[in-house]
Amino acid sequence: MMLDRDKISFWTKVGAITLAAIFVGSFLFMGIGTGLNYSFLDLLSGPGKQEEQTTGSEGQIAKAEKDFEDDPQNPRVIKRLGVLYLQEGQTDKAAEVLEKGRKVDPQDPVLPLYLGQAYEKQAQGLSDEEKRKATYKEAGDAYTAAAEAQKNKPQMYLLAGQAYEQAGEKGKAIQYWNEYLKLEPEGEQADAVKERIGTLLKGGETTGGAGGAKR
Repeated sequence: MMLDRDKISFWTKVGAITLAAIFVGSFLFMGIGTGLNYSFLDLLSGPGKQEEQTTGSEGQIAKAEKDFEDDPQNPRVIKRLGVLYLQEGQTDKAAEVLEKGRKVDPQDPVLPLYLGQAYEKQAQGLSDEEKRKATYKEAGDAYTAAAEAQKNKPQMYLLAGQAYEQAGEKGKAIQYWNEYLKLEPEGEQADAVKERIGTLLKGGETTGGAGGAKR
């Protein structure tokens, strides 16, 4: 289903936040570093893995799969394999392994962020409207879990709102965008978020939910 013009404008403004949130979350919760010129693999490899960086993606995935087979309860191993799958567009496998990771460590704040990415990328490739919306909802639920684990990270609420709107859950979208605005009322994306909320409300596209959002 095609996005209308104002949605396209909105997603253009906030699209970069998705990757920024992945990077920031990884730096803060995995203790890797603070520069933003890292790839997903840089984030997860850590020191002493420089030789591995020179191998092809298939070799890296094979090694990560072997590591996961040997140590399936290790969240770091799970995250690395999940991110490798994401990088290669293997979103089904990424979602599967990251779901397992959440069962292993429900309190890990980064796993639901990666899982949200996996579901979001899955949804983008679906042509069936109902399946697409259902998958976006799974992405929204994952981002919500990330937001709950990282309450001082406004990007998590922004991502959740974006996914819920795509899922057709306008009330939830407004709720989480309002949470974003609470944390960053003058943030870089604040004007775009306020504009989008206003558009949804004026268009009568919400059915409750938004009225219960905390401001």
